[in-house]
Amino acid sequence: MTRTFLAPGRVNLIGEHTDYSGGLVLPAAIELGIRLEGEAAGRIVLRSDAGPPIDLAADGSEPGEGWGRYVAAVAGELAALGRPPVGLSGTVTSDLPQGAGLSSSAALEVVAGLALCAVAGFPVEPMALAQAGQRAELRAVGVPCGIMDQAISVLGVAGHAVLLDTATLHHEPVPLPEGHVLLVVDSGVSHALEGGEYARRRAELERATGGADVGDLSVEDAERLIAEHGADDVAARRLRHVVSENARVRRVVEALRSSPPDLAAVGRLFREGHDSLRDLFEISTPELDSLVDLAYAHGAVAARMTGGGFGGSIVALVADDRADEIAAAIRAAYRERTDVDPRAFTTHAAQGAREL
Repeated sequence: MTRTFLAPGRVNLIGEHTDYSGGLVLPAAIELGIRLEGEAAGRIVLRSDAGPPIDLAADGSEPGEGWGRYVAAVAGELAALGRPPVGLSGTVTSDLPQGAGLSSSAALEVVAGLALCAVAGFPVEPMALAQAGQRAELRAVGVPCGIMDQAISVLGVAGHAVLLDTATLHHEPVPLPEGHVLLVVDSGVSHALEGGEYARRRAELERATGGADVGDLSVEDAERLIAEHGADDVAARRLRHVVSENARVRRVVEALRSSPPDLAAVGRLFREGHDSLRDLFEISTPELDSLVDLAYAHGAVAARMTGGGFGGSIVALVADDRADEIAAAIRAAYRERTDVDPRAFTTHAAQGAREL
């Protein structure tokens, strides 16, 4: 019997590069994602328009190539948890753009894990599935990512962002304002984390923290830690971003939960967060900076780069009755500056991974 599974991509509203140091994040699942249709088989045999078909051992013991690396790594992680070696035959399709910083790799890991567990009759808790996907990312391509991307693909709540404490894994939904949508604009600069910059930023941060979780640090605590570790200027900047970003997450959540939502505060905090990623964490690009400026100039409530950086997309909060107008204005102005016609789409916060 053919079964169908879906895992969404995500945008991170605020809390960037905090999830591997025990910090706070506020992502939302989106309406685009990766779908897998398949049935139990002896091996993992999947077709996709994203690349050549894959044919792998059901327990992930054979390394894959291309997109198959992620599937093989997920199968391997699930085998370590005790999943029986039941294969999967089917098709993978996606309307989630690759390289746009919307967590297409995490969505693939989650949908593959969900399907493999289902056909094997192997129940797994949602966060355990997310953690298996996180480990698979490291196994597949050597990216020491945090838990955020896989977690929001599993935990997404329609109409809500999800506040996640990455130290404790406590999570709770945060309502997004009615009458508004999320506008995502792709800079056209392909986002890829395999080149080493992501790992380098994590190592730089750990020079200041000693590898300790810093989610509860105040600004004063951070400065004391910098002095205690004799952190160099680069490491100090990385820690200052993370500590200030955790504070911004808390303030954005307060603003969204106030009645009515304090959208002016959200706009200021998104701007501060983007500037910190540009100046302290140094992961933005001129194209992302330009898109954020254009979003505010043309009427967005809030805007910032989203995702791991070094390319990818921005996310903006816009009034739904002006979304098309704002998107068109941003695209036109960006074309004039760069000769690139950026992809743009609106989305609501969506439900997490599930069998359809």
